[in-house]
Amino acid sequence: MSHAEGSCDFVVVGSGAGGATAAMILAEAGREVVLLEEGPAVRDEDRGLGTSEAFFRLFRAGGTQVAVGRSVIPVLQGRCVGGTTVVNGAIVWRMPEDVHARCFGAIGAAEAIPLREMERCFDRIERDHAVAVTPEGLLGRNGLLMRGAAEKLGLEGHVIRRNVLACQGSSRCLEACPSKRKQSVEQTYVPRAVARGARLYAGHEVRHIEVQGGRAVGVQGRDAEGRAFRVTARRGVVVAASAVQSPLLLQRSGLGPRGQVGAHFMAHPAAAVSGVYRDEVKLWQGGTQTYEVDHFRQEGFKLETASLPLELAGVRMAGFGKVFQEKIGDYQRTAVWGVQVRAEAEGKVRRGLGGTSIAYTPEARDMERIRRGARVLCEMHLAAGATHVYPGVHGGPEVVRSEADLRALGELPLDPRAWSLIISHVFGTCRMSRDARGGVVGHDFGVHGVKGVWVVDASIFATTPGVNPQHSIMALAMLAAERIAEERAG
Repeated sequence: MSHAEGSCDFVVVGSGAGGATAAMILAEAGREVVLLEEGPAVRDEDRGLGTSEAFFRLFRAGGTQVAVGRSVIPVLQGRCVGGTTVVNGAIVWRMPEDVHARCFGAIGAAEAIPLREMERCFDRIERDHAVAVTPEGLLGRNGLLMRGAAEKLGLEGHVIRRNVLACQGSSRCLEACPSKRKQSVEQTYVPRAVARGARLYAGHEVRHIEVQGGRAVGVQGRDAEGRAFRVTARRGVVVAASAVQSPLLLQRSGLGPRGQVGAHFMAHPAAAVSGVYRDEVKLWQGGTQTYEVDHFRQEGFKLETASLPLELAGVRMAGFGKVFQEKIGDYQRTAVWGVQVRAEAEGKVRRGLGGTSIAYTPEARDMERIRRGARVLCEMHLAAGATHVYPGVHGGPEVVRSEADLRALGELPLDPRAWSLIISHVFGTCRMSRDARGGVVGHDFGVHGVKGVWVVDASIFATTPGVNPQHSIMALAMLAAERIAEERAG
């Protein structure tokens, strides 16, 4: 394994959506770049091995990272070259105008980060990543059933746009696409950055950012074999390690406004509802996620298909013994749909005794949205012809079979402990603000109180966007890197 050393213009920490994009743009501008990734490279033999192997090899903490509050909620993040783009469902959303106003206009950054500039970046990213509407033949029955239910109930929805080139429809995006058709950044921007001269080092965890005279001059850390490394940076350090790891790095380095770094952790918690049909659904055929209903986006939630593999779906199924066996036996006739919520709750990320500590509890209003979304999903399943539906909530009806059963769903408990929640989108721990009193980075993406340190990942969001964030993260990183490339050394 190669070992990082020497000097460069810019060190980029993290090779996911933000880091890969920033590294490529900086390299294209002729800057000397070192790209450091804590996780391993994604080898061909790592792809499509099944959920358990993917979690062990490619997810942070082997997929066991959690947020702890009133309940324990899994927080899924990739830990490999390409980051979470390698193991997500390939959903692409351009940031809507109302989301831009809420995320940036509300903090006075609309002029610094105009939507028209993000749209320009979106154009390039979509060309570079083969973004297109999912073809009809890849919707899978899971997607077709949701579309039929939406049309029958008069709900606004659409086929999902995905960053996939000639998708094979194996529904295995979460395992790192076995056919390498998903255009995650380890397939696109990372190799482009390397082709332009960037030096990539996998298995290198950055533990500390060095600062001299109020300016970042390099980073230190350890590689996967335990060897210490140090890389000096003539122009600065670009941090893109995620809304969990970026604040931890700044905390260890003593950077950023005290009390702000790691605060304001936000997320899109999600829950799944499954429906059993008379005919086979075969979740393993078609794209992983192919149809979504955004009819309720202004209410704070959206609905989407989720072709979960049996191993992952089984873990999240309620019941024991015979009940559980029956559910597993019905799996080939099961459709799985999820509700994702634009939550208002805030938590905190900090260093704990056992490593990373994420404190987070959804608020009552967030749980009301989850409950509302779950009820709509049950109604949609019945409209699509499901024989019975599993809401998956402790303390509520175990099975919904009719319109009459739907009425009981309005009384589902709001206690997070009653729900099987999951988090895959996280934000806010280095949020953008005009000054150090309100957040960690300024409108120029630079960390308040230090020169030569920028953050270009989802941690800069001042609120939850309510739509899938990868596309927006990449556009923001592209815009930031274009500006950072012109920063003068010294």
